[in-house]
Amino acid sequence: MTQFKQLSFWRDAEPLECVTRTPEAPNVVTFSFQSPSGALFNHDPGQFVTLELPAPGGPLYRTYTISSAPSRPTALTITVKAQDGSTGTRWMLDNLHKGMRIRAIGPAGKFSIVHHPADKYLFISAGSGITPMVAMTTWLYDSGRESDIVFINCARRPSEIILRDRMDGAVRPSPGRLNAWLQSELKDAVML
Repeated sequence: MTQFKQLSFWRDAEPLECVTRTPEAPNVVTFSFQSPSGALFNHDPGQFVTLELPAPGGPLYRTYTISSAPSRPTALTITVKAQDGSTGTRWMLDNLHKGMRIRAIGPAGKFSIVHHPADKYLFISAGSGITPMVAMTTWLYDSGRESDIVFINCARRPSEIILRDRMDGAVRPSPGRLNAWLQSELKDAVML
């Protein structure tokens, strides 16, 4: 007979272990973390975590939105974009690899649709600001309820649309309606 492990939820006293890193766009990577103990993650879509990054010269503390939805609790993902002159995010892109463990604080924040339920949603984002919107959209569709969402995201060019593959996947099997516009250069609007 198979024994079932008792469900437990991750607490920030336990480190996060990097299990995958996925390039998304130039200077953009999605990092997936799991709890070494096997604990599940419990957060609101749109919340953030603060990572303690073991950079040379002492730890850096950087806050990142959780890009995964709480309806997928076995991993916690963050999607980061290194800007010119960034220190923490650049350290992550250059040094954070599968198997490494880092300390995280959180989750925290109230930027979430769970605090603002509605029949219709308009999500507008640009660049890496897409991450909370993707988490909220994924959570709505994973709930199995019909959702009416208009999602507008701006990027300089189609190759810089962050999490585009995830949004392409959300459009196809979704109950309800999702109108997504991913705007790049003015002449190159992309309709999903």
